[in-house]
This record gives sequence, C-alpha cells and structure tokens, in this order.
Amino acid sequence: MKSSFLKELLDNDHLLVGISELSNMSSTSPRQLRYWEEKGFIASIEEETHGARRYRLPMVVKVELIKHYLDEGFTLKKAAEKADYRIKKVHHIRKVFSKSLRDIEIIDNRFTIFSLGTFEPNNERLVIIHDEADDSLHYHLFTPEETVNYEQLCQKLT
Repeated sequence: MKSSFLKELLDNDHLLVGISELSNMSSTSPRQLRYWEEKGFIASIEEETHGARRYRLPMVVKVELIKHYLDEGFTLKKAAEKADYRIKKVHHIRKVFSKSLRDIEIIDNRFTIFSLGTFEPNNERLVIIHDEADDSLHYHLFTPEETVNYEQLCQKLT
C-alpha cells in the first residue's frame, strides 16, 4: 500500500451519509438529529439537490459519540461537549499518524504492524505490532542499518 494512499485515507472526511442512514446507524430518530442540528450540536452540509440533510464522516462520529454519552446519562449539552473534546483529540492523533505512518503490514491475519518514521538523534525507526490473538501491543526500535523481517519478528512473539 502506497504511503500517499494511506495519508489520503487518514485525511479523508468526504463520506456523505443521509439522515435516514445516520438515524439507522446511530439508533437515533431523524427527529432527534434535526433537533440536535437546530440546537447547534451537529451540522449537515448544504446541497443544492433536494435539500436533503447529508452529513460528513466527522459528524457521523460526533453523532455516535453524543448518543454514547447520552446513554451514559449525560445531558445533551454535556454529551456534545464531551464529543467535541474527544473528536479534537482524535483529530490530533490522525494528524500525527498521517505525518509519521510509513507502512502497514498484516501478517497471518493476526499481526498488524505500523512502521513509523525515524526519530532523532539516531534516526531509529519505530515499529508497533498489534497482536490480535491477545490484543497486545509490542514496540521495537531499529537502527538505520538494521533490516527488518516482519514475519520473523512476529514469529518471535508467538
């Protein structure tokens, strides 16, 4: 997978979802969604066709978060505030990963390997391995001279 494609995937917010689809996905009613929009907690995009409400991916995530916090007992205002804060944190994570992620490998449908950029002052490379079998993370630093065989690295973890 090309790194430019990965960056585009991480930066892509152009998915559009209609109010009916969003309602079904989030277990909220269209009426609730219109109310939340009226109160300024969410926003649809304006389209010239049909005037139907459509929502971008970040708003879909925000609706899911608001619903989650409402289910935990928070007021709508507090749920929206908590959702905004969490989305802001995720935005920063996406920004960092889109700049540092160099490659992703999947080994045996068990291990997901994230290769990150180099780190000063020794230009070491960081590799993070997620083991699906036990949901664990493993971190490895490699010098610029080292060649990395991901399959062998994963075999050592089993």
